[in-house]
Amino acid sequence: MSLQRRIDCFLFSVALVAFGWFNQGGGWNQNSRFAEVRAMVDGGEISIDNYFCYQRSGGKALRRYPVINGDVTIGAKPTRLCWVGDNGDLTPVNGIEIPTQMGGNAIDDLACSGDVSFALGHFHPNKPPGLSFVAVPAYFVISHFERLMHRNPDTWWLLDVNAWLTSLFSVGLISAVGVVLAFRIALRLSGGRTWPAFWTAIAFGFGTLFFPFATLLFDHNVTASFLLGAFYLLFLQWQRARWVALAGLLAGMAAITNYVAAVPVGFLGLYLLITHWRRAGAASAVKAAFWYGLGLAGPLAAICAYNKVCYGSPFALCNAFQNPNFIETGPVFLGMFGIPDPAVALILLISPFRGIFYGAPILAMGIYGLCRMRRGFPAEMGLFIAIALTFYLVNCSFFGWHAGYACGPRYLIPATAFLALPCVYGFMRLPRLSGFLLAISIAINFLFAATDAESPAGVGDLAMAGDREMYWYSPLTEYSLPLFFEGRAWPILNMLIDQRVENQKEQLDDAGTSPDAEKQILQSFEAGIRQSIRDGSDDPLPLGSYVGPVSVNPTGVCEGGYYSLFAAGSPQARWNSFNVGEFWFPESRWSVVPLLAFVALLGTGLAREAARAGAARGGLAVLDEPIPAEEIAAE
Repeated sequence: MSLQRRIDCFLFSVALVAFGWFNQGGGWNQNSRFAEVRAMVDGGEISIDNYFCYQRSGGKALRRYPVINGDVTIGAKPTRLCWVGDNGDLTPVNGIEIPTQMGGNAIDDLACSGDVSFALGHFHPNKPPGLSFVAVPAYFVISHFERLMHRNPDTWWLLDVNAWLTSLFSVGLISAVGVVLAFRIALRLSGGRTWPAFWTAIAFGFGTLFFPFATLLFDHNVTASFLLGAFYLLFLQWQRARWVALAGLLAGMAAITNYVAAVPVGFLGLYLLITHWRRAGAASAVKAAFWYGLGLAGPLAAICAYNKVCYGSPFALCNAFQNPNFIETGPVFLGMFGIPDPAVALILLISPFRGIFYGAPILAMGIYGLCRMRRGFPAEMGLFIAIALTFYLVNCSFFGWHAGYACGPRYLIPATAFLALPCVYGFMRLPRLSGFLLAISIAINFLFAATDAESPAGVGDLAMAGDREMYWYSPLTEYSLPLFFEGRAWPILNMLIDQRVENQKEQLDDAGTSPDAEKQILQSFEAGIRQSIRDGSDDPLPLGSYVGPVSVNPTGVCEGGYYSLFAAGSPQARWNSFNVGEFWFPESRWSVVPLLAFVALLGTGLAREAARAGAARGGLAVLDEPIPAEEIAAE
């Protein structure tokens, strides 16, 4: 086996194990998607009505309650599910006034997610279906194996494990392939320099948000990997019609996984036309465009059929049927996008809250690399910039730009892929600086994966204090770092405690309490709050029940909010998120050591193989002779 093949195997193996090591637990986004996957496999249906509402049924068992036209009957009482407004007002999802004999509840009080759309009497995720499509094969195998074993999938533990395994063998698997693709592309960009390309793949896979979000059933990594796959084929296999058609298929899958990717799909098509025209003339360009379009046709037909069934029109979008509170009014596009906000543009670059360079400083080498690409790869440089800017400008225009519970700018993960590839020039020209930035980037994103990729810092009410603006919060320094090393998110908790104490002081002042008595009361009041945090209680501060050092998220796949089914401190809440090492070292930093040992073991083996091949002279050595582009393409 050649050294390149060994590196491919190393990157894929390490990525798949690392991405599968962590189970991040539940949340609105992944819960609605997993409900759709279950509906397709277990129920043979598209709507999630029968896989949406869970209640405890004694012991480990859960009971699913079917939703019929927005109504659910639990026990003997029917309830109408409602959208929740900014002021807590309830609006029936089906638009029918709630009769006196029926109750009304917020969706997330009874259901596992609020990230849903309601159309033609049925619930669906308010997301494009591409991710659900690619997750179906994994869950199909899991579900049918459990049927053979006569296991009930509607228990909290099996539901949690099934969601984790489904994510691993869909998002995790595709993400691992994406890391290998990054290596292959960087190898070509560097003229065959193995180790700069290797470290570029490591930077992309483990030094950016690609790492923590490879552990979640979210669409960002799948979109990025599909776009990388399409570019890889057009870049290195452009002369073969079947590979061009496959590139179209992958590009189309990216578009039906994330609608924003439809614009980069067009850029890839334009890149294909330009490069073919230059290399082989107009006839070749037209032929290539045909095959690319043929590949796109499959995903396009799938999304049109899906939209017709779910929303009544092939061209309807799921977002048009979501919670009206998510839809802005006024001069906006699709109810969600306005003019790019300059303040948001800056926040998305450098802020501790959502700065792409703050959470992945290695990407600064990507800017350097883009500048160096203008001579050898001008078309590719233009394509990378166009794709990255598309996601960036859309994010700046989006009214929900902060992306909710997240440890960074997750909407920019597909852009990250094309900003990470030029880092190869940084590893070639500035190896020490690049290595330093890479080490910091890996440490940051490892912390996010190990603690909680869906940080509530600055977004959720449980992790916001006073009038402090969200962009001043840091998911890294105020949430993940203290959780990992101190067991609690003390920087935010201390702000919340100070706020509670100040409110209590104002009440005492209004009551005319003497200074000495007030001081004693406030000290006792603060001590009580801190004791509740040490006890892991969610009263009075829900964030106090978020306990580190690892696997912090207490929400399950069957819950629409924290502790909606299982109390704080319960075994269920504790194990709704976990990592594999916790089966030996529960709730311990030692749980990540076996993963690090595995990586070190494989890394040692790779280093020995490299030494035998005579390809390594140091940590960032290059091959004696660059690999010809034709040879890379042939592989």
